[in-house]
Amino acid sequence: MRNSELSEGIEVFDENRQVVGTSKVAAKRALFDTAKTRAILPVPLLLIPPLVMTFLEKRSFLRRFPRLHLPVHALVVTAAFGGALPVAIALFPQVSADLEPELQATVAPGCKELYYNKGL
Repeated sequence: MRNSELSEGIEVFDENRQVVGTSKVAAKRALFDTAKTRAILPVPLLLIPPLVMTFLEKRSFLRRFPRLHLPVHALVVTAAFGGALPVAIALFPQVSADLEPELQATVAPGCKELYYNKGL
């Protein structure tokens, strides 16, 4: 899906959000960070709901009202996803710097760093 970004590169910009050029190094880093985010995201979703539901199933509330098992389970999964998604996305910043020196040499002398958007 993002294969063209690897071959063509992604846009990089300066502090003023002015596009300076494209970078293949930035594209590789952006894809790697996105892949790490997507690998980390399912971990809490696979751990939290079973632990919480095991705890709740031992309580008398779900034994007295077995029809509430599915809605409670759906609520626990939704809460786990709602908590895990922002954390997984925040682990790796949306905008990053530290690109190849050849590209940084082409910009104005006052510009210290170039940035790229990693995408989601």
